Amino acid sequence: MSTIQIVPEAPRLSGHPEWIERSLNVKAGRDPLGLQTITLDRIMPILLPGILVLSQRARYFSLFPFLLRLYEELRLPPTNEALSDFVKLREFEYAVAVQLCPRGCGQVSAGAVGKDRAGPAAATLSDAIERQESVESFLGGYGLYYRTPLVELGLVVPRGTAVGEEVTPVDVLSRDERAQALADGFRDAVADTAYHRDHMLGFEPIPRSVLEEFAERACLCRLPEYPEEQRALRRALFEPPATQLEPQFDQRRRSFALFLRELERQPAVAGSNAAFRAAVWDDFTGRDGADDDPLGTTLAQWAALAMKEHLQESLSAIWSHFCRLGLNAQRQDGLTAAELDELIRGPLLGQGPFDILGRSLSYDSAMPAREFMSAVVEITRPAAPEELRLWAIGEETGIAGLVLLLATIARLPDRGSAPRAWAETGLQHSERQPSLLGFAMLIEQQLEHEPSLADLFAWLVRRFVVSAHEQIAYSKLPDFTFRFRWESGRLRFYPIGLGRFDLADMRRQSMARLSEDVGLWAESDGVPLLTEAGSRFRGEVLE
Repeated sequence: MSTIQIVPEAPRLSGHPEWIERSLNVKAGRDPLGLQTITLDRIMPILLPGILVLSQRARYFSLFPFLLRLYEELRLPPTNEALSDFVKLREFEYAVAVQLCPRGCGQVSAGAVGKDRAGPAAATLSDAIERQESVESFLGGYGLYYRTPLVELGLVVPRGTAVGEEVTPVDVLSRDERAQALADGFRDAVADTAYHRDHMLGFEPIPRSVLEEFAERACLCRLPEYPEEQRALRRALFEPPATQLEPQFDQRRRSFALFLRELERQPAVAGSNAAFRAAVWDDFTGRDGADDDPLGTTLAQWAALAMKEHLQESLSAIWSHFCRLGLNAQRQDGLTAAELDELIRGPLLGQGPFDILGRSLSYDSAMPAREFMSAVVEITRPAAPEELRLWAIGEETGIAGLVLLLATIARLPDRGSAPRAWAETGLQHSERQPSLLGFAMLIEQQLEHEPSLADLFAWLVRRFVVSAHEQIAYSKLPDFTFRFRWESGRLRFYPIGLGRFDLADMRRQSMARLSEDVGLWAESDGVPLLTEAGSRFRGEVLE
């Protein structure tokens, strides 16, 4: 019988040849059911093109153009390898400046690249800061978080791109006027600092006072003091270059404008994904959208994402309970098929009655699945979707996941009358999991056979939990990410990464930080309010 023994990974001893290291790397993995990838890889590039999860601070969109142009002006080696060294040194120094900001940016999550190294360096009592690189990764934070957006925005020409009759061997700043304005804006802000004049290109340690002065001009928080740079950033994010198609920029504009609309309706949206999902769903269900209406189209897109995330939360609750039960119930060699079926229909499904947000629901495994779904719809009708989602997370049981799943499906708009944008987003799927609308259709098809509650639940767990996870885990070998797998006719569970898995980042925080940075909203007495520029932008895009 084939088995895998899970042991902690020991450090490789010095002098041992690398070829004797074990070939399996045991790790939990972040997407055990293939649901996060639907959000990250399929939906978000459609809803918010050019904005990544960690491309959150607008001033990096002017810092990096400034550095790229400076690198070209200095005629440094035209390779990305040399550019990487240049950028990572400047990133570290910039991160230290953020840490030294007199406004306390070093004590909050400011979004500075290289904070893990800059923080300890700034905390020393030394009068000078030793130079080092921001991160180990090639091209630093520029490569990790901002290069792709800068390229997609038409601001950076990546290595290997034809420029005239030649191919550039190194990333260069676009000749587009928007890109040049960004570099000019950052340069103008820092030109008369001692760091820019005397220390930026040196090799000796940088006096702490130099970086403190630099922070007063260059810190992420200082952008509002430079309106020309701020306006250049708004243009870069929302106005397309002449060489690019308009649709990508239109979509980004609509998504940011929708965020501003919901922020104005519900200020909690500024700091909460849950509040944003709730506001979008309330807004979507409270109006009649049309395909050619910018607001209706954008609402439909984001509302479909919100419901897809609720579907994921339901499966996450079932998954977590299933893994806990299986690990505790199995013998040394796992569960037989009959024992697995007994576990799903018994402890995982549970038995009623149980409490849903203060209301009691009675059920048993033999009752018709349609009858159970009708009872769920009725009892959850008063609850807002986000309230029900948080309840299911708190319960973290198979039955709570099933309730959330059925309630979510029941709330979906009729496919025949829903806006086209709803269907386009709702049909996004992964290789091993169906889309939101595909999942609803499969449930409906199962219900046509009039199954019992236990039969429907057993099909759901086997199809969307057991089978999906095995396929995904096998695809990731030699990384061993199995929480369970079939071995010699038995399902064996492994104590790896127990617990539910989180939602993928929907980039609400990226929209919040970037839109605040470029002056579309600001806090007044702790309350987020749209600025004149923000109100004008929202109106121009959505009305």
